[in-house]
Amino acid sequence: MQNRVIVSGIAAFALVAGLVINATAKGNEKAEKSLSLTDVPPAVQTAIKQFAGTNPILKIKQESEDGKDFFAAKVTINGVKQGIEVAPDGTVLATEKYISLVDAPAAVQTAIKQWAGAGSIDSVTEETEGGKKGYEARATVNGQKKEADISVDGKVSEEQDKGESKEGGRDKD
Repeated sequence: MQNRVIVSGIAAFALVAGLVINATAKGNEKAEKSLSLTDVPPAVQTAIKQFAGTNPILKIKQESEDGKDFFAAKVTINGVKQGIEVAPDGTVLATEKYISLVDAPAAVQTAIKQWAGAGSIDSVTEETEGGKKGYEARATVNGQKKEADISVDGKVSEEQDKGESKEGGRDKD
């Protein structure tokens, strides 16, 4: 009889844990839901359309950082993946553009090569935020994904260890 109670308790716990995990996954799906241009405020539509020009808009999503909501859009312009972040009032908060290492300023190239060392450089992104240009580099060093922010003058201002192996890495969207 006691074994039956223990087994029933374990089964109930597993059921509740499964429901919590499922609810969390559904909540995350909702947060990552892609929006259409008509789903965002008119001022945001205008900013995104101006950025994209005649190029198709690949993805729009609403995000929140430090308690502030904004809209992020991805566009491919002349074969190059680019992004824009726009406040609800239409103010452009940031833009990003994937570039090759050779397209970065010499000081940035040198800093990225030194930072990555013998690792492989996975991507370089040119970012503009608040009118200030900077670069983000992603690399795989000893099987670990890493990223760093590099200023225009080549100073590594922030480094983050992503703690992910090459097999379990993620793509930044």
